[in-house]
Amino acid sequence: MKILSTILFSLLACNTVLGQFTSQLEFSSFYDDNIYRSPLPTTDILSELSLNLGYQPENSDFHMYYNGSFLLYNELNARNFSIHGLGFVYYAAFGDSDIHRFYLGTEGSMRLDGEEYMEYDYNQIYAYANFRFELDNWFLKTGYNFRYRNYSNVPEISNLRHYLFAQVNKSFTSRTTIILESDIGYKSFVSNQIYTYTEEEGGGRGGMGPGSSAYPTHIVTTTAEVLPMGQAILLARIAQSIYDQLGLYFQYRQQISLTDQITSITSGDYYQDEELFDDPFSYESRGFSSQITWLLPWMVRLQIGGSMIDKNYINEQAYVSVDDTVGLGGDRVDNQRNYYLNISKTFNINKNWLNALTFNFYFDFINNKSNSYWYDYKNSTIGGGLQWRF
Repeated sequence: MKILSTILFSLLACNTVLGQFTSQLEFSSFYDDNIYRSPLPTTDILSELSLNLGYQPENSDFHMYYNGSFLLYNELNARNFSIHGLGFVYYAAFGDSDIHRFYLGTEGSMRLDGEEYMEYDYNQIYAYANFRFELDNWFLKTGYNFRYRNYSNVPEISNLRHYLFAQVNKSFTSRTTIILESDIGYKSFVSNQIYTYTEEEGGGRGGMGPGSSAYPTHIVTTTAEVLPMGQAILLARIAQSIYDQLGLYFQYRQQISLTDQITSITSGDYYQDEELFDDPFSYESRGFSSQITWLLPWMVRLQIGGSMIDKNYINEQAYVSVDDTVGLGGDRVDNQRNYYLNISKTFNINKNWLNALTFNFYFDFINNKSNSYWYDYKNSTIGGGLQWRF
């Protein structure tokens, strides 16, 4: 809390000098019928409180911000946690008539859990540099982003991640937009994994408990090299504006592994951190997604969408039952279907003490079919929220 107080004080102090200060507070609550995304569902009601503060000096292309998020469980409150981020963004225009754009940013963040779940705590540095070129009615975006995430209590899963991307965006007079993108990703772990086991001096292994062998035993520690991983992503999206209040898009996305063996660590416990539950470098995938956005009367925004994704895990076995300990299902294969609905309404207040007020309601459903018992689940969430912009 001392770190958080220092961050808030620094940003609030900026408001006393010339510049633009922005703030946003958001509260949401939702019911989750399978919080662990498990074949044996556990339900709970969760609440999230988010605070976003920003400051931009007058006549400057430099912006700094703080984002804080607190997730609270109604029943399983030992799993409550918070995430805090402090970042800086720089923007510059260049070229003839300043039509091209350059973006540079960095953010430091941390996740803080309770004593029982400190293994999920991490510190993270994220940085990016992007270019946007405007070229005769089409756009080219390209850039690089880097992330270092340190799990201080589980150092063997601390990792470095790099991404290069290029995107082409073309709009037509028919109000159709085509987006093509390709990404190259690379992930490596900071340290090797360390294993310990009990070994008999006679050459065999113990581990059956005291008195299980006639030979004396001792503890052996060994280190296994964790190989880096790479992936390529191909994406194509077609967006169509049907008329001023209605638009939709269709998207195809394919993820290809560039390494034969995967050494990432995937946790069997979903805990609001999708990367630990389902490391994107651990599988190949292909999928389709679509969304309709409709601006209804009284400026109510309706979004309806869904996706169909097939995942082939590269180095993970499928366990067909609770009693299966060897992976009788072969390589794990998942077929995931996701459907969602979001309704929101913004009231523009335009007062000194309140700029806008937004209400939203949402529903999300996931049906994950898997040949592995532990990942064959359904998950529904339903909730709503309120957002204040000051």
